[in-house]
Amino acid sequence: MYYRLFTSIIRFFIIHFLLFLLLFLPLSSFCQPGAEIGIIGGGGYYMGEYNPSTHFKGMNGYIGGLYRYNLNDRFAIRLQYGSSKIRVKSGNEPGEEVFPMELKTSVTDICGLVEFNFRSFLVPKTDKSSLWSPYIYVGAGLLSANDEGGISIPFGVGVKFNLYGNLSCGIEWGCRKLFTDKIDGIEDPWETGETNFIYNKDSFFVSGLTLTYRFPLNIECRGYK
Repeated sequence: MYYRLFTSIIRFFIIHFLLFLLLFLPLSSFCQPGAEIGIIGGGGYYMGEYNPSTHFKGMNGYIGGLYRYNLNDRFAIRLQYGSSKIRVKSGNEPGEEVFPMELKTSVTDICGLVEFNFRSFLVPKTDKSSLWSPYIYVGAGLLSANDEGGISIPFGVGVKFNLYGNLSCGIEWGCRKLFTDKIDGIEDPWETGETNFIYNKDSFFVSGLTLTYRFPLNIECRGYK
């Protein structure tokens, strides 16, 4: 009970903080050397008791918004909020119904990430930066589904591209590794007593495209080119 209350409070404050950033701050407050705002769209899928080993099985749409602050041409901090669904059938043989035959639930994904660019990357492009760069990310977040919430460890890989002017895009794939085995509403259905974090916990995966706009530099930031 206390764990659910704690995750609900954290989720409430993160969601409202993101909404505050996106809706209520004046645009001038974003006009710093590295501030970007954008969207992410693609697919999400789950791995757990219903899907123990098959990537991309039962993929459903994923849509969200993100705020990125580029500390320099290599490192960036990113806040992301997204939603998706899980709809997957179990692999039970007929007459062997260990748990319900189908899992259907909505997913809410909230995370804070640190990105690292393997090549110098700035938007808009500068003389020293590249038109594209592979990157990795890692962070911490919350993921809720099936009336269960849990802390997640998001990590993934991607490639960023300069499109035109202040616009950039990317393609990425990542995992939300969970500390709980209850996202699918099932915990240790075969009563093995196994609770290993790596092999007996649910995960949610996100793959998609990002499109971001970097706010123009203000007068104080014109030296950053």
